[in-house]
Amino acid sequence: MQNAKNNEFQIISFSNKTKNDKKLLKEFVNFHWQHYKDDPQYIPLLDYEYLGFRLIGIHGFFEPSNLFFKHAEMEFFLALKDGEIVGRCNAFINHNHNKHWNDKVGFFGQFEVIDDREVAESLLNTAQDWLKSKGMDTIRGPQNLPVNEATPGLMTKGFDSRPVMYYHYNKPYYPKLVQDAGFEPVKRVLSWEVSPQNPMEEKLERIAQLVIKRNKVKFETWGERKLKVRKQEMFEIYNEAWNDNFGFVPFTQEEFYTIIDDMMLIMDKGLFMFLYINDECAAFFGAVPNVTEKMKPLKLFKRNELFRAAKMLLGARKTKGYRLGYLGVKKKFRNKGLPAVMLWKEKLYSQEKGYQYCDMGWTLEDNDKVISLVDMVGSKPSKTYTIYEKKIG
Repeated sequence: MQNAKNNEFQIISFSNKTKNDKKLLKEFVNFHWQHYKDDPQYIPLLDYEYLGFRLIGIHGFFEPSNLFFKHAEMEFFLALKDGEIVGRCNAFINHNHNKHWNDKVGFFGQFEVIDDREVAESLLNTAQDWLKSKGMDTIRGPQNLPVNEATPGLMTKGFDSRPVMYYHYNKPYYPKLVQDAGFEPVKRVLSWEVSPQNPMEEKLERIAQLVIKRNKVKFETWGERKLKVRKQEMFEIYNEAWNDNFGFVPFTQEEFYTIIDDMMLIMDKGLFMFLYINDECAAFFGAVPNVTEKMKPLKLFKRNELFRAAKMLLGARKTKGYRLGYLGVKKKFRNKGLPAVMLWKEKLYSQEKGYQYCDMGWTLEDNDKVISLVDMVGSKPSKTYTIYEKKIG
C-alpha cells in the first residue's frame, strides 16, 4: 500500500491481495452507500457482487479469484479529506483489450466523488500516474466491472429514467469534474424504452415474415438443445459479432460460460431465441428480467444483503420489464434482416407474458442499423452514457 499526500488530500493506493487490502475494499464499497443515501434513483448492486460471498459461491468483481484478473491488473484508490473518504476509483490494464486493439489503453472505473474539482482531479491524476508507470499512453473510462456487461461511461442523460440492471447511475456533476480534469468525450452509448404491449408494427411484421420465407429461417427456444451446446453457440457468435465494436474485448470461454451460469439464476428462457439457416445457428437474441426492480433497499433492512439477494432471486420471474441486451449475428448472415425477425419474435412472447416495458441497449451512437430498428418500434430515448479519454504518454 502506498500513500500520497496532495495539499490536504490523502490518496490511499492499494491492491486486493492482503488482509489490509480486503479491509480497505470494504471501505471502498461502503462509500457509495453513504454517497447516495438520499438519492432514490440509485440502487446499488449487492455488496457480494463486489466482495464475494463464499458461503453461496459468489466470486466478487474485486476478488483475486475473479477470472478477469487472469488477464488484467488493477489498483484501487481512496481519497480522504480530514480523515473522511470523499472519493474513490480504480485503475486497471486489461491485457486482452490491448492485445485485441494493439494499443496501450488503461482504464479507470468505479468512480465516485464529492462535488469538488480538486478532489476529483487529484484522484484521477493518481489513477493515470499508476497507468503511466505501467507503460500506458491513454486513460479511458469510466469502465466499471464486469467489463462487457456494465455499461461504459458516465450517465449524461436520463437521470430520472428507470433503474435497469448493469446501467449504473451517477451524480449529474460527474461529467464536468471529469472534463475539468482534462478528459474529452470519445464515444456515447444509448438506450431506449418501449412497451411490448403496443400493437405490433405492420412494417416490422411484414419484414420479419419476408426474411423468414426468403432465408427459410427456423427458430429454437433455449431448451431445445443441451446447455453446453447453447453456451458454445452463443460464445462463438457473440465474439465474432461484436469483434469490431468500439472498446469490445473478446470473452474467454471460461468467462462467458460463467456469465451464462449466473444468468440462469434469473433467466426467463422464453426471452431467448436462436435462429437457424440451413441447420446452422446464424444468430441469437436474448433478454433478462430487470431484477433491479427487486433490489431496492428497504429502510428496515438497508444493508441486509442476504435479504436483498433472496428478494432478487425469488422475484426475478415477477418483474414488470426486462433488459434486451444480448444479440449476435454471424458475419456471413448479416444484412439479411435477422435482427428484425428476432425483435418481432421477442415482442410476440413478451406480449403473451404481459411484460410492461423493455429496455433496449446499450448501443453505440454510430450503430445506424440498430438505431433504425429501434425507431421502427417506437422506442423512446432512455439513457445516454459518455465515454471519456485522455492522453497520458
